[in-house]
Amino acid sequence: MVAAPAPADGAPAFTASDTYETGTEATLWQDAWRRLRRNRLAMAGGVVILLLVVVAAIAQFWTPYPVWLQSVGPTYQGPSPRHPFGLDDSGRDILSRLMGGAQISIVVGVGSSSLSTLIGIVLGVLAGYYRGWVDGVISLLINIFYGLPNLLIVLLIVAVTQQRGLGSIILAISLTAWLGVARLVRGMTLSLREREFVEAARSVGTRDRFILTRHILPNAMGEIIVQANFVIPGAIIFEAFLSYLGFGVKPPTPSWGAMCAEGFRSLQLAPHIILVPAAALCLTLMAFNFVGDGLRDALDPHMRK
Repeated sequence: MVAAPAPADGAPAFTASDTYETGTEATLWQDAWRRLRRNRLAMAGGVVILLLVVVAAIAQFWTPYPVWLQSVGPTYQGPSPRHPFGLDDSGRDILSRLMGGAQISIVVGVGSSSLSTLIGIVLGVLAGYYRGWVDGVISLLINIFYGLPNLLIVLLIVAVTQQRGLGSIILAISLTAWLGVARLVRGMTLSLREREFVEAARSVGTRDRFILTRHILPNAMGEIIVQANFVIPGAIIFEAFLSYLGFGVKPPTPSWGAMCAEGFRSLQLAPHIILVPAAALCLTLMAFNFVGDGLRDALDPHMRK
């Protein structure tokens, strides 16, 4: 079993309430899950995220109407039993397009988070463990990319590839989102490489790749998970921003940002066209932020009592 370190005041890391009924001491991840469940906002956010994933999965196979089908009813029609969220300026069902837009948000958020986390872990570990000129080159690369706006990278990728789609958006977001992950992993690697268990492994001739994968990364995984979770809402809002400007996915593929742009033109005539996707976007961002805050508190060793 892995137990959290004792607090600075010398109190035990776990109290009697932190053990299972069987009398066994809780592990690090079991303790984190228990405290995460006590965070009501985090659990509510998790329910919203789960619902979003289910809706995106259902939209892959079924929507009330095809997302591209126009004139299914009168344009600008408000909510009705047949169309719960109403119709847009082209007579398309907003509920169907909202379900399709959930797919885009999930793919962009998870894809950008996965790719940027992978890049950040590799470069951060190399910089923190080997230091020297390796750390200098990677740190210089980080400083260069910090000066490049996301929008500029998107425009460059679109200009070079002559394509506009999810791949370009995910790549553009990942090329800047990895910076935070890399700096976090670098700092934790610099700290962990001086710990006794790493020195012991190095003294018996353990290869670097085993030290990195079996000693350093597992001990840094909690902070990495939290950082990766915070990348997702940033990627979702950036995709919505690009779609609002017209640089997102190509029509008629639905995107919450594009739906907001379309609804803005008819805000006074039919406010539901912009309010529905905007509400979905806000609820999704709040859910991921609540879960991220809950994970940060649950995995922070200083929060254990």
